[in-house]
Amino acid sequence: MQYVSFNGMKVSRLTLGTVQLGMDYGISNNSGQPSGEESFGILKMAMAAGINTLDTSPHYGNAEQLLGTWCAGFGATSSPQIVTKFRISDHHLGNVKAAREEVIASVRASLAMLKIPQIPCCLFHKGKDQPVEQVLRILPSILTELQELGLIDTGGISVYYPQEVNQVLAYDNITALQVPVNIFDQRLVHNGMFKQLAAAGRLVFARSIFLQGLFFMDPDSLSGTLTGARPYLRLLQELAVKANRSVAALAFTYIRDMPGVSSLVFGAVNSRQVQQNVDWLKEAALPIEITESIENIFRDIQEDILTPGVWLP
Repeated sequence: MQYVSFNGMKVSRLTLGTVQLGMDYGISNNSGQPSGEESFGILKMAMAAGINTLDTSPHYGNAEQLLGTWCAGFGATSSPQIVTKFRISDHHLGNVKAAREEVIASVRASLAMLKIPQIPCCLFHKGKDQPVEQVLRILPSILTELQELGLIDTGGISVYYPQEVNQVLAYDNITALQVPVNIFDQRLVHNGMFKQLAAAGRLVFARSIFLQGLFFMDPDSLSGTLTGARPYLRLLQELAVKANRSVAALAFTYIRDMPGVSSLVFGAVNSRQVQQNVDWLKEAALPIEITESIENIFRDIQEDILTPGVWLP
């Protein structure tokens, strides 16, 4: 396993996302939420492969509780690096005192559920309709207080839209970011933000690298908002054949080799999927002509395809 060092943490280049372990999740997930025993098997395989970073949230069903049970078996030096999140209610965004109280209560609840003394990396989980400018008026001071209280080590934000990254970069104590990026969604590539994140030394988690499983769907099975994705999925399949790789391997490798990406967040509902992602980490780099084709063909896909939160049936 490959690792990056950040702020005293050793972060694996793969981060196991646990939303699938806590709830039924994913547009292409036909097997549902794994059982507790299956979830422990997934976690065990991930740790055996060297994946020491786990992404979760109190809003991922019972994922934090599951991880708390799992982490209880580790000593302080061998415990996984946990990345979890908190939210701020819309009606608290204009009230620093109320937001602060809400966040501290949420973080303390996560600590109790996870059974750890401090959260290694804690991110504000920004809502779809929350103005980033309003968020940034209160978030830096709240993260500083969480650190001063010893509740978290590293603080940051999980942005909803890629264009929000530019504003976040102005704040030195927002050091970790989780961002949506994939073959279809290259906004952070074309606006140069990944290069700026790398230059600023931020810890960057790339999420939605398979666009919540959309890449694995049969184009003809799509309906509603996603009918517009049909021609792009067909082009993606053709490009994978040209690259002599599966669609998944193509999507994974493209993001893996992007400058500025520290760790790729992936989900799994069985141990086989964990092993697949570990294997893709070892894949050869894409030929330059394939990368150029990706960035030309999928440059201007409409936002209602790129943003799962606005998908309509």
